[in-house]
Amino acid sequence: MELDRSVLIAWEADGYAAIQVRAPRRSTDELRAFADSVADLALVHRSAAALRLALRERLPPDPGFEVSPRPRQRRIGDARLVVTLRPPRGEPSPDPA
Repeated sequence: MELDRSVLIAWEADGYAAIQVRAPRRSTDELRAFADSVADLALVHRSAAALRLALRERLPPDPGFEVSPRPRQRRIGDARLVVTLRPPRGEPSPDPA
């Protein structure tokens, strides 16, 4: 696990060097389970489009996920595909009486 609470998976495809898996406002166990699913699918699906479709088929639509490229860094070979599990829906704040 990285310092920013993400998981980095080595993945050479479509010009990316890695997949960065994030799960904001989720437990460490939820992040690990999600990262394991992404890693399993990334072994078979060797393009960003194929990985996105496979995730869509495996994961429920709610809360869902997002797949986006991370902006290029200064270092060459540091292109990452970011896969983010959307945060859980929060409870609405009750109206003060």
